Amino acid sequence: MASSKIIRNLPRIKEILSVAAKFGFAEVLRGTKLGELLGKFKSFKAAENTPAPVRFRLALEELGPTFMKLGQVLSMRPDLIPPEWSAELSNLQDGCPAVSWAEISKVIDAEYEGGIAATFTSIEESPIGDGSMAQVHRAVDKNGRRVVLKVLRPKIEKIVRADVQVLETIAAILENHGANLGFKPKEVIDTFSEAIEHELDLRHEADNTRMLTLLTADDTTKFPEVFSELSTKRILAIEEIHGVELTKWKDAGFTQEQRDTIVKNGAHAVVKQTLEVGFFHADPHPGNIFVVEGENLCFIDCGMTGRVEESMRKDLAMLLYGVASQNIDRVTGAFLRLGDVLPDDVDERAIRKDLLDFIERFTTGPMTDVDMGSMLLAFMDGLRKHNIQCPGDLILMIKALITIEGVGKELSPTFNLVDYAKPTIEQLVKSQMGFGAIKERSQASALLWAQLVERLPDDASRLLDRIRRNRVRFNVDIESMDRTTDAIDRSSRNVSWALIISALIVGSSIMVLANRTEQMDIRSLLGLLGYLFAGTLGIWQIIKYLRSGR
Repeated sequence: MASSKIIRNLPRIKEILSVAAKFGFAEVLRGTKLGELLGKFKSFKAAENTPAPVRFRLALEELGPTFMKLGQVLSMRPDLIPPEWSAELSNLQDGCPAVSWAEISKVIDAEYEGGIAATFTSIEESPIGDGSMAQVHRAVDKNGRRVVLKVLRPKIEKIVRADVQVLETIAAILENHGANLGFKPKEVIDTFSEAIEHELDLRHEADNTRMLTLLTADDTTKFPEVFSELSTKRILAIEEIHGVELTKWKDAGFTQEQRDTIVKNGAHAVVKQTLEVGFFHADPHPGNIFVVEGENLCFIDCGMTGRVEESMRKDLAMLLYGVASQNIDRVTGAFLRLGDVLPDDVDERAIRKDLLDFIERFTTGPMTDVDMGSMLLAFMDGLRKHNIQCPGDLILMIKALITIEGVGKELSPTFNLVDYAKPTIEQLVKSQMGFGAIKERSQASALLWAQLVERLPDDASRLLDRIRRNRVRFNVDIESMDRTTDAIDRSSRNVSWALIISALIVGSSIMVLANRTEQMDIRSLLGLLGYLFAGTLGIWQIIKYLRSGR
């Protein structure tokens, strides 16, 4: 990292180093370029008696809004930092000293043509909530509607962007000097930088709230109405929610029957968002859920959402189904697809061994007895162990499922999320099997083969042209000529069989696709027989390969 950036941000860097030393992290920085700036800063031994994750949380709280938001983002991403650190950051206190009305009113006044007087009948000067990025005020607009205004803190954009630049500088120094932190600082800050930009534009939260309403709201689940004409980049205007915040369920005096209904509605909402729709509220903790109109629920604070494609939802369902049915091949396949890796890129044998232990751990009874939260945490541990990364939104989805299961068990000790997720899981698994699924995949495969054949003459022509111009190089590393000759011989035979099997698959696909109806006819039957024959040949080749030990 250029020295000019360090010099420009030196006062803030020194402030951060001072706090790091105060909470016992000075020694981690020694040996890096930052160590030269530590100077008189020393780790306090008393602080080191406290677990490191706790000290890290306390340090973030002391460093201000940017760092508190960093902690909140990391609490949602146990794939980026050690799980025990992520869990501790869930305890991060979001409250910050409220900004005075004199200051916050200037922000509101500047956002509306004609200012506050032309837009609102009244605004409560005392905030009803305050966070690291914004604070919340009740108001009544000129149409008499009671609204809630979420207002960004004054100059927060400038403060956050300056701090992010400092964090990028520190992360680059730590990573370039090999500091032993147990995570990749640059990856963490890159993820945070993307997330924080959305937090600084409240139009993103407005869009998320409207989209969640459109896709997932129903008779038992709602989201606040967004007043678009009152919402801007720095202000989000939503309806005021009248209900009981779920953090206060004990004081509300709900009966056990009411609590069971609340839990059922919460599970239904999160399963629908995550597994059915694929667009979801990423932080469904009790502070973001209100009990309204009986035992129905309203989710607020939709700033952090996730989006997961159908293929990933199906793979996660197949993973859960494979565990319940104790099918190691299904579990391994789903695990590798979710991690977006090829078997040749990882130690598949070690992964299968760990997944066998994984299955044994979670299959003590029927599927409805599976502890979904613990299983998903173990899945993420497996990814970390084998250095496999999967999309951040998938991690957010898993985290949302784990969070709602924890909330459910707190209100209803007998709650099991699998009871509510099972129908959706089975539907996702079913959609990957059966004649319709085979036909759909056959159509996709046939299209790919057709495109390949169509491109083949041009690709071959370009390759021959490059060979004629001596632009093709072959790098061969021969350790043993005999072994290489044998390998070539085996490869030739394997290619021959692969071509035969491929021809059978293509021919069978053509037969299946010839049937344009939902009913099976002789062409579909011949096509399926072709698939069966191709599958038999493939299994035979696999058995020969396994017996050869090569």
